[in-house]
Amino acid sequence: MKQNRNLISRRSFMKTSAAAFTAGGLLPGMDADKHGSDPNPGDIRNYHPDMVYRKLGNTGLYVSVISLGGIGLIRQVASYALDRGVNLIHMSTSYNHGKAIRELKEALKGKRQRVYIALKDTFDRIEDVLNILGTDSIDILMFNRHSEEKVSDPKIRDMFENLKNQGKVRFAGLTSHDQVKACVARAVRDGFYHVLQPVLNQPALEAMDLDLRDAMDKGMGVMAMKSMKGMEDREMQVAYLKKLLKHPAVTTVNKAFPDFESLDLYIRSVREVLTGAEDFSLYQYAQRNRARNCMMCGECEKVCPQGLGISTILRSKTYYHDQLGDRETALSAMAEASFSRAQLEGCRGCARCERVCPNGIRITEMLADALEFQDGSCA
Repeated sequence: MKQNRNLISRRSFMKTSAAAFTAGGLLPGMDADKHGSDPNPGDIRNYHPDMVYRKLGNTGLYVSVISLGGIGLIRQVASYALDRGVNLIHMSTSYNHGKAIRELKEALKGKRQRVYIALKDTFDRIEDVLNILGTDSIDILMFNRHSEEKVSDPKIRDMFENLKNQGKVRFAGLTSHDQVKACVARAVRDGFYHVLQPVLNQPALEAMDLDLRDAMDKGMGVMAMKSMKGMEDREMQVAYLKKLLKHPAVTTVNKAFPDFESLDLYIRSVREVLTGAEDFSLYQYAQRNRARNCMMCGECEKVCPQGLGISTILRSKTYYHDQLGDRETALSAMAEASFSRAQLEGCRGCARCERVCPNGIRITEMLADALEFQDGSCA
C-alpha cells in the first residue's frame, strides 16, 4: 500500500524526538555536548539565572535560548525581556514601517552592551541604522536570501568583508522565507555563514533534520524563526518550544512577544522537560494541521506558470496578519509579491501548486483568502 506522502510518519517523528532527548537537556551543564562546555556566568552577556544560554555555533557568543523577534516590537516588552536575561534581538528597518526599530532604540538606551543585535538587510544604509540604535557596530548581519543561487552570491561575501574590516559588523547570518530547505543546505555546503535563521515549524523541523545537524557539524548556530506559525494554543506552543530546544542543532528560538505574560510563559518553560504526553500531542497536532502549515519549501513557486511569490502571499496573510495581528506588515510584505487580482483569480483553474505541495495545502483557497484580505484592507 502506498504511503500518504502528506503525513508525518509516527516513527520518523518520534525518532527525531528520541535523538534530541539523547543529545542532552536544557540546563547549561547538560548542553555541553551540543553547544560547548558549561560557561562561566561572567562570560555571558546579560546573564540571568532564570535563563538558559547556548554557544552560537563557532561565534564564541553565548546567547539566550529565547531571543526577541523585531516584528511588532514593543519597547516596554523588549526592556522587560532584557531584564529577564534575553540577550539577542533580531531586527529589520522594514518591520512595522520603521516603527519597530525606533521602539528598539528606546528600549536599548543605556542597555546596548547587554544585548547582541542581528540586523537584516540594510547594507546600503548601515550608518543610518547604527545612528538610530546608538551603536558603533552590529553583531550579526543577516542576509535575506530566498534561492540557492542568491545564497551563494559572491557580492554577499564582499559586502560582509568590507563592513567587517570597517568594524561595523562581526558575523554573517542567513535568513530565508522561501526554498528554505534548499537555501540552508546550500549555506551549509558553502560554509560562509556563521548563523542560520530558518523557518522551523513542525513539518520544516522534520524535513530539515539532517540539514540542521550538518549545520551544527559545520559550527553554524541556528536561530529558529516562525516556529509557532499557525499554533494558537499556548500549551502547544510551549510543548513545541521544548521540542525545538531539545534538537541538538537549535541554539535559540526567535519569537515576537506582544505582552509580558507570554514572555514569562516561554522563559518558565526553558528548563522544563518535554513529556511523552506533550510529544504525542504535538504529533497529533501535526497530523491534523499538516495542510495548514506552509514550511516555505518553494516547490509551489517552481511550477507556477505565472511566477507568483506564493509563499510570500501566504506568509503575509496567515502569519503577519492572522497570527501576529500586524495588518501593516502583512500588507507591506504582500505588496512585495507584486501580483494582480487577475492572476490570483486565474489560480483556481490551474492548481499546479497544490499538486506538488508536500503538505497538501489548499493553496488556491488561501490565495483567494489573501486577495479578499488585501481588497478589504485597502478599500
